[in-house]
Amino acid sequence: MALAVLDDDRSVKAVAAAYGCTWNTCHKAVVATADEVLDPEPEPVRVLGIDETRRGKAKWETCTDTGRRSWVDRWDTGLVDLTGVQGLLAQVNGRTSAVVTDWFAERDPDWKAQITHVAIDMSSVYAKAVREALPQALLVVDRFHLVKKANEMVDTVRRRVTQAERGRRGRKSDVEWINRRRLLRAAERLTDEQRATLFEKLTSADPHGDIAAAWIAKELLRDVLSCTDRGGLRYEIRAALHRFYTFCAACRVPEIGKLAATISAWQEPMILAITTGLSNARSEGYNRIVKHVGRIAFGFRTPENQRRRVRWACTRQSRRASSSARQLRPC
Repeated sequence: MALAVLDDDRSVKAVAAAYGCTWNTCHKAVVATADEVLDPEPEPVRVLGIDETRRGKAKWETCTDTGRRSWVDRWDTGLVDLTGVQGLLAQVNGRTSAVVTDWFAERDPDWKAQITHVAIDMSSVYAKAVREALPQALLVVDRFHLVKKANEMVDTVRRRVTQAERGRRGRKSDVEWINRRRLLRAAERLTDEQRATLFEKLTSADPHGDIAAAWIAKELLRDVLSCTDRGGLRYEIRAALHRFYTFCAACRVPEIGKLAATISAWQEPMILAITTGLSNARSEGYNRIVKHVGRIAFGFRTPENQRRRVRWACTRQSRRASSSARQLRPC
């Protein structure tokens, strides 16, 4: 019963009905099987990933002591072995620096000393927790979130220009709204004709050139990140950063200046991501599994049950072949 729930991705209620027993009997089998594998302390980790994921919809909760109702937005923080085979090491309740620091405080000092890099998104909360709990570890910021920040800047400039020039929100007939997807597309995926047409239309819609400047700043940042594909050479990174900062300093667009300040604050973690090639992609992938497990179980009332199922699904060395795969015969 436990393997049918854990490995075959079935709900406890469905498996209990198939075996003709109660939900509690099946659940006890799941707990006994999963805890035996998941309870031991994690093996040594070199590269750790930290990311948050939503544990359910936000809702009103009533305090049992005061009787006051508060709006609670529920989040969990996942800690992932990025370069090993252990998968999701733990899920802790909340997404503050305190909950991450408390989890590290429970680990052995020798275990923490072996962590060399920690990959995060652009979260100052997790950066603070890493600096406090793992002073010897180097921070690596995920490159995906840097590009996402640049794309958000382009969208913000486009909306501001539309509001300033037209006095309203964008519509389907507006040139900048029609080309909103093309503005977020990588420059190398545009032909010369498409680029020329894009700038020609933007010039007619935006006489000050703010949108075009935002697009150029975004592409200059992508040039910095593309140094990863060429081996992350230091002189190439310095040259690309110089071009990016020089262009941002010459622009009078406030959103571009804000982006440059953000990149400057995260410059060292960004350079480490380029030179090492590390990313937090595995943590982001586990967020999809967290949602998938929640849908299979039709929701969880107890957070501990959810974390147990999620950790099993995200720890590949604990999973066995599914029942359908076990029935297959070799050709």
